[in-house]
This record gives sequence, structure tokens and C-alpha cells, in this order.
Amino acid sequence: MKEFWTSLASLMGVFAFFQSILHAVFPPELRFAAAKIFNRVFRCFSTYCYFDITEIDGVNTNELYHAVQLYLSRSASIAASRLSLSRGLNSSAFTFGLTNNDRLVDTFRGATATWEHAVTQRQSQSFSWRPLPEEKRSFTLRIKKKDKPLILPAYLDHIMETATELRRRNQDRLLYTNSRGGSMESRGFPWESVPFKHPSTFDTLAMDPSRKELIMADLKDFAEGKAFYEKTGRAWKRGYLLYGPPGTGKSSMIAAMANYLGYDIYDLELTEVHTNSELRKLLMKTTSKSIIVIEDIDCSVNLTNRISKKSAPPSDPPSDLRPVGAAEDGAASKTITLSGLLNFTDGLWSCCGSERIFVFTTNHIEKLDPALVRSGRMDMHINMSYCSFAALKILMKNYLSVEDGEFDDANELLRELAEVIEEAEITPADVSEVLIKNRRREKSEALAELLEVLKTRVEKRKDKKQSSSEEMEEEEEQEKRALESPKESDQVMDSCNGKEEKGEEGVV
Repeated sequence: MKEFWTSLASLMGVFAFFQSILHAVFPPELRFAAAKIFNRVFRCFSTYCYFDITEIDGVNTNELYHAVQLYLSRSASIAASRLSLSRGLNSSAFTFGLTNNDRLVDTFRGATATWEHAVTQRQSQSFSWRPLPEEKRSFTLRIKKKDKPLILPAYLDHIMETATELRRRNQDRLLYTNSRGGSMESRGFPWESVPFKHPSTFDTLAMDPSRKELIMADLKDFAEGKAFYEKTGRAWKRGYLLYGPPGTGKSSMIAAMANYLGYDIYDLELTEVHTNSELRKLLMKTTSKSIIVIEDIDCSVNLTNRISKKSAPPSDPPSDLRPVGAAEDGAASKTITLSGLLNFTDGLWSCCGSERIFVFTTNHIEKLDPALVRSGRMDMHINMSYCSFAALKILMKNYLSVEDGEFDDANELLRELAEVIEEAEITPADVSEVLIKNRRREKSEALAELLEVLKTRVEKRKDKKQSSSEEMEEEEEQEKRALESPKESDQVMDSCNGKEEKGEEGVV
């Protein structure tokens, strides 16, 4: 063994001797040219090609580097042995990454792609207006030459799209509202945002399961329908009209839609928008994968501008040279019109973005203009009705943790609830309030309390209905008497006229 180490040391000494001779005989330029030629020869005979993706391209940040870092984080937590952890701004999830000189193998369309993360110390910098990081980071992609036309650039496009989707999924959703008067903030953005933390989901939404599945399927088809909308020449947008009495869960439905799709919400306050041009600017500043909401649209602004004004009677010309209708037209130009709102939802300006959902809510659908709720603007009308027994079971599970099958279907209490819930015409909000107050009691006691509330509500509705029917009968009776009273007065008048005629004859 001692002889082996002695021979190895001798060989290393001989190698160092010849290396010193080469450095002394051959100049650096010649050595660099020889290394360059060797690399070219090696690449010609190599079956792989390499691509370097640096973190900084010149003085600009390389977006592809961060996309690759986020893309590889999906598999790094499983395949890599040493990982780096990070958490981005407005993000609710941790991101795994490759450490220095670690490798990861990925497959795309049957081809193998090997990624290596290289981190080196940057040399001392000269003066620069933008100091660079001390470490130089880059990813090296190695693929076979025969696979290059197969996976490039489709593989890189796939990485960018996947990273965008992961970034959107990891970030907390935002709730936007338009600034007062449509004014721009310091960044030229007319929307103000706060983190969206609404916990409503389709699992907790009080609605019949069959209707929820129908809505969820429609939302999924829309989110995955990019190719369909491009093929048919339609703008990638969809409209939902939520209508029904107050307290039926319209706002909870919007939150469930946003949480299901992972979209941001833009809550548009029409009373803060002064002109149609401001409305268009707000639309242009919304992002894709978002839900634009106008709540209580029938109460926001007066959109009944289809009514033709009666022509005013002729009058003397005014003292100044301004036309008669100039003042009214000037006032009308300072408000949004029905035409502006229609173009906002389904005009040319609605196509300035993609993958947007418009949601209108109203308590009185009959007050809306038919052009506003037609197909193409509001594609799906969702009636948020009173609480049904299927919705009641969801509320019982949410507030009382009553699981399916916990109470027997033949249970007298459940049977009475099923019979009275439809007749009570109570909203899910009212049912939730009763269950919240009794959530600390026994489940059977809480449901018994809810049953009493429902029965009381049914009795009140019956009394109200009976009183209203009595009032209608009384009104009909009064109308009948009013119709009969003129006949009696006519008879009295006829008798009086007859007496007068007889008196006149007697006088003659």
C-alpha cells in the first residue's frame, strides 16, 4: 500500500512538471485557443446540447429563470435530497428549490430534460448604477440533440404557463374596489386592493347539490375553454346573474366562485363612476382570471335612459345663444348610461382582456332592462331562492356538525323540518342566525328551536295571507257598492223629476 501512494505522488509530480513546462512554453492565448478547439470537438461528438438560463440578463431580471425555479419546485420536494425554501410576497405557500449544483430530471413529451442549478461567486464589480448580486445563479438545461426540435420551444412555453398558474395559485387572492371618483393612485392604477380572505366554498354554500354541481361544471368548462373560444371567435368571458330575495347567499356565491377558480374579485361601485370613459378605463385596468362584480345593479344608478322624453312645448328662445337642450345634455354626459354599461359587458371594450367573469346581483330582476340580462351578457341566470331542505342539511353540517346519517331519515324532527321548511319561505341567512345562537346546545335541542321558529314563521305567513285576502274582499265589496250607488241615486233623481212634471201639469 505504501508503494502505491509513493507511485501516485511521483505521477502527480511528473504531471505538475509537464504542466509548468506547458505554461512556460505556450502563451495563454494559445492555451485558450486549444481549449476552445477541444470544446468544439467534444460538442461535435457529444449527444447532448446545453442551455444556460441566468438569473440576470445584462442588467434586467430574467423572467425565465424565476419561472424555471417555480416550475422545478413541484418535483424538487420529492426528487432532490437538499432543498432551499422560500415564501413570496402575498403568498400562502412555501416554495421548494434546488440548492447549489443539485440536479433534477424532468420529462416532456417522452424526452428527458436534466436541470442543474449553479451558484458561483461573482467577481469584484466595477462602478455600476445598479449593483449586481454577489452570487451568480443560473440553471443549465441538458437535452439530447435529437430531442431539441421536439421539445423546444414548446417545453419552455409549458414552463412559463405552469409557473404562471402556480404563482397565481400560491398567491393570496385580492379584492379590488375602484378609487373614489375614478382617480389614479401613485402607480396609475384606479383600483385599491385588500387580501381576499372569504372562507365561502361550494362545499359550505347552502344550495341544492345538483344546482351547485351544474354551476361548478359551467365554471370549469369556462376556465378550460380557451381553445373553444378562440375557435368560435367569441371573447373569453362569461356572465352570471344572481337574483333573489336579500339573504339568500348571493355574496357567498361570488366568494365561492372566486375560491373555486382562484380568481381575483373587482367589486365595481357604479356610484363612484362619473362617465362612460371612466368605466372603460376601469375595465382596461383589470387583469385576466378575474371576476368583475356589480352588486344590486338595479339600485346603483338610474339606467332607465331608454324612455323617450316627451317633446317640450315651444317657448321663447333663451337670452344666450346656447341650444335649449345644452344644459340637460351636459348633465347627462357626466353620468354613465345604459349604453355605456352594455358596451362595458359585451361591447368592443369587453374584449380588451381574456378569461373574465361578469357577475351582476339584484333583488328584483324585473327592474332590469332586457338588453342587460340577455344571453351573451348574462349567460347564466341563477335564482338564489329561499332555503330548501337540502340547503338546510348543509347549514346543519356547517354550524352543528350534523353529518349525513347521524339522524335517522325516519326521525320525527327531521320529517317535520322537511315539511315546514318549504312553506316557511325563510332565507339561509335567517336559518344561519338561529343555528349560530344555538350552536353550543345539543344538536336535537338546536334543531327543535329551529323547528319552532319555522312554525312561527308559517303561522305569521298564514295570518298575513288571510288578512290580505280579507282586505281584498273588503275592497271588492266597496267597489261593488260604489258601482251600485249611482243606480240608486239615478232612481231618486227620476222620482223627483216625475213629481216636478206632475206639479207643472197641475199648474197649467
